[in-house]
Amino acid sequence: MPKSWILALAAVSILLAAACTPDVPLPPPPAEARLLTESGAHEQRLDDVTRELRDALEARFDRIEVKAYRLPPGTAWPDVTAHYRDALAGWDAEPALPERIRAGHARAWKRYGALVAIALIDTPVAGQRRDYTMLVVATKSQGA
Repeated sequence: MPKSWILALAAVSILLAAACTPDVPLPPPPAEARLLTESGAHEQRLDDVTRELRDALEARFDRIEVKAYRLPPGTAWPDVTAHYRDALAGWDAEPALPERIRAGHARAWKRYGALVAIALIDTPVAGQRRDYTMLVVATKSQGA
């Protein structure tokens, strides 16, 4: 079989495999989460967490999108993980992200090339109590 046929067959196989992979919807944040768009003292902590997520995950998942959300104060890590665990039933744990990062708790799941990683920061501004907890969500859509 000539090399051109082998290359064509390989290309078609790759395209078919990609087309057969199911579309994986990414879950919404918890209902009480509000997108954190304003600037403020929390930005340094957010930058640190974003850097940790990117350092841990981008080698395996290329570019990830990161968003921050405001949650009510005292939001518990078990409640946040339960929300995502239920929404991501059937997904696999992503071991590249440690469960504890410098600023708080973290967890990641993957499926068919898609990724959802979360980090909960109890103290959005180091050394200060705030009226919110910060949830950082990193995602990569399948094929994005």
